[in-house]
Amino acid sequence: MAAEQIPHTNWFDESAAPAPRATSPSTRPERPANYARNLFHLASAAVALSAVVFLPSRAWLIAVPGGFALYAWSMELGRRFSPKLNERLMRLYGPVAHPHEWYRVNSATWYASALFLLTLFATVPAMMTAVVVLGIADPIAAFVGRKWGTRVLRTGRSLEGTLAFFASATVAAGVVLTIIHAGTPGAVALLALAVGAVGAVVELFSTNLDDNFTIPIAVGVVATFATPFLV
Repeated sequence: MAAEQIPHTNWFDESAAPAPRATSPSTRPERPANYARNLFHLASAAVALSAVVFLPSRAWLIAVPGGFALYAWSMELGRRFSPKLNERLMRLYGPVAHPHEWYRVNSATWYASALFLLTLFATVPAMMTAVVVLGIADPIAAFVGRKWGTRVLRTGRSLEGTLAFFASATVAAGVVLTIIHAGTPGAVALLALAVGAVGAVVELFSTNLDDNFTIPIAVGVVATFATPFLV
């Protein structure tokens, strides 16, 4: 899409973006594969997880994601009023961007915002859980949904993809919580199942906001409230 064709509509209404087509309720959603984006998801999760583990204090945890969020929103505002800046940024990030992100808030911006908010209220185990659930389960669900998804639950969402999200999120959360000795095996298993279910439901119904924002926030809230009960 050329820069001069970018519609100046409400950037915050993700439901207004072009939706993937599905020819019937039993037809696989037409969502083009983007393996570079999937790898970017995993790499972003690895970087965020490393930051949570190695940054020396809560102040650093707030400052680093806060800086990324400030940069991201500055670019969003800049490209909103400058088609040339928008074109340059989208050419740069094109390999990992969806087409609608030419004229909607970029998913990376929503992700940076979610990470910043998590640093303000979430416990460390909750932050780690939120990061791995989004970084691992979201690309797995996308891959499974595109390749084998035949039972469409919502536009661009299939039963197979949703179940893949739940399963992979549960395993990922359980592994991380076990490695950091967050609680007893029974408590860890229950929390992993809970965040897997919450993440899958939120991913399924995230239409007005990007799931790169809604999933980590929802998982972070659930995990934070559950943290006192893990021991």
